Amino acid sequence: MKLKTALIIEDEIPASERLKRLLEAENITVLNQIQSVKKSIEWLNTNSHPDFIFSDIRLSDGEAFEIFNVVKTNSKLIFTTAYDTYAIKAFEVKGLAYLLKPIHTEHLKNAIVNLNEMALIFQNDIKDTSTFESSFLVSFGGKIKKVSCEDIVCFFSETNTTYLMTKEGRKYPISKSLEKLETMLNSKLFFRINRSKIVNKEFIALVNKDTIELKYELQLNDAKISRARFKDFKEWF
Repeated sequence: MKLKTALIIEDEIPASERLKRLLEAENITVLNQIQSVKKSIEWLNTNSHPDFIFSDIRLSDGEAFEIFNVVKTNSKLIFTTAYDTYAIKAFEVKGLAYLLKPIHTEHLKNAIVNLNEMALIFQNDIKDTSTFESSFLVSFGGKIKKVSCEDIVCFFSETNTTYLMTKEGRKYPISKSLEKLETMLNSKLFFRINRSKIVNKEFIALVNKDTIELKYELQLNDAKISRARFKDFKEWF
């Protein structure tokens, strides 16, 4: 699947507009252009993440690294800057490319091509080797519905029944125990934070001390990470 959407984080408007034109010339849709750390965190916590994030490093209210220390994303991070002193720090927050300003068209094209090739290899690896469940069947109103794991925020146990909760906040009972689900789910995406909850990494906005907060204003009772699991959670997250 070709990567085709992008977010630009850049506080210099001319540079942001130029990058947008370059990306659109490569058939990449720019979803938004943001100028600050604060606004970037707000946007990423309330919107679906794009395939690419192109981010300047020095912004009006801080360094872009602050964004990715707070927000977890699987977007491909490409840092753009006039300074070459941030390269190591960029890769520490999982930046996959580092473009020096002024950005040359060929350098941008090469970065996009390389990241698309990486995404294709990763996708093929998943198809070849994955044994994890990709969806679950739920029943409601006498009907049966398939829910993709990508749309599942969490699984939780309540009054001897296991439920899954979707990104729309809907809850459906399922016949699997949390223990069984742990063997069926991709552990890179799902983690059991306590005795009654398994959460999807993609929907975690941030961790406040030992409690997770979800994206899209979703609410989850007892979202506290147990003391016994906290160290493993930090390594996973």
